[in-house]
Amino acid sequence: MTDYTTEQLHSIAILSIFTILFFYKMIAIIRRFRSKSLLARNRTLKKLKRLSWEDFELLTMELFEREGWSVKGNEKKGADGGVDIWMQKKSWHKKNIRAIVQCKRYEDAIVTIKVIREMYGLMHEYEVDEVYIVTTSRFTKECYVFSSKKHIMLIDGVKLLKLIHKIK
Repeated sequence: MTDYTTEQLHSIAILSIFTILFFYKMIAIIRRFRSKSLLARNRTLKKLKRLSWEDFELLTMELFEREGWSVKGNEKKGADGGVDIWMQKKSWHKKNIRAIVQCKRYEDAIVTIKVIREMYGLMHEYEVDEVYIVTTSRFTKECYVFSSKKHIMLIDGVKLLKLIHKIK
């Protein structure tokens, strides 16, 4: 057995205390980071485009919840039939407003009219009042023409960032 001097024991004790404090602070930092919402952590288009499709859907759900919607993600794994999020909101002039959301996290691709037409069909199939299509990218001009006056809201990357920054 090795005999330690008093100075060595003090050094070991001080080093142990600093090591414990270091790990305690690191755990606190990690917890604080994890507790931050996806909206708070992803405030640039570059970060939004790097999210997994699952995290992009969760971010979109969080955004709509903060806007007063009651949201529910699609529980089906794999092909979801075009609906990623189901939403409902109470209104003073209507019993409930029901909506569906399609999320498109794209790096460079542009959302085409095909997606808008599919969601318009699902709007009638599920008898919902509104459709939201949210993307990190852009929509073709054809999409805007088709969706006007149809209760289809198109949220491109720029508009999405504005909505995120509006929320505190």
